[in-house]
Amino acid sequence: MKIEVCVGTACHLMGLSTLIEALNDLSKDIKESLELKYSLCFNTCYGKMKPPIVKIDNEFYQDMTPEKLKDIILNLVKNEK
Repeated sequence: MKIEVCVGTACHLMGLSTLIEALNDLSKDIKESLELKYSLCFNTCYGKMKPPIVKIDNEFYQDMTPEKLKDIILNLVKNEK
């Protein structure tokens, strides 16, 4: 599963560090199945999406919280099996 986390200014100010902590808290098995990348900016939050923004397998998720991020990842991993 490919995960891209926006590290642009707006996403940084709106809670990026908590998302990184949430990713680090995932189990080793799940982390090993992830392809994690940090992107300077997706340019999607200027009137379009609310930061912080995460892209998972080419789908954008806005207004991301640590809880939402973990839930999405766990559901996608479960559905892959």
